[in-house]
Amino acid sequence: MSLKSTAFTQTRRPRYSFVARAKATDVMSGKQIDGLTTHLGESGCCILTRRTPFSQGTKILLEITRDGVSLRTHAFVVYNLKDLFMGLYFVEMPPDQVAILAGWMKAARPSISR
Repeated sequence: MSLKSTAFTQTRRPRYSFVARAKATDVMSGKQIDGLTTHLGESGCCILTRRTPFSQGTKILLEITRDGVSLRTHAFVVYNLKDLFMGLYFVEMPPDQVAILAGWMKAARPSISR
């Protein structure tokens, strides 16, 4: 799957407002960027950074921490906007990490009352 088709798939899946600490580490250089998630979805997230984000195509190790629980997975940078945001696509997520993501997604989805 190319990054271009990944980016298209990424925009088709819903993302929900979700704020948590995030640390992204470039797997090739070891460079780290700290930030905050702004949105979370089943296939990726958006990270707000104080430093220039990684460029499109960079493979990273991502750690998202909220309320003492951390999700760790590999991801690719799909886009960066205005040198402040990175859109990430999750890859190679272990089953125990999928369970953490599923719990966060359930809590982040808006509930509909009747």
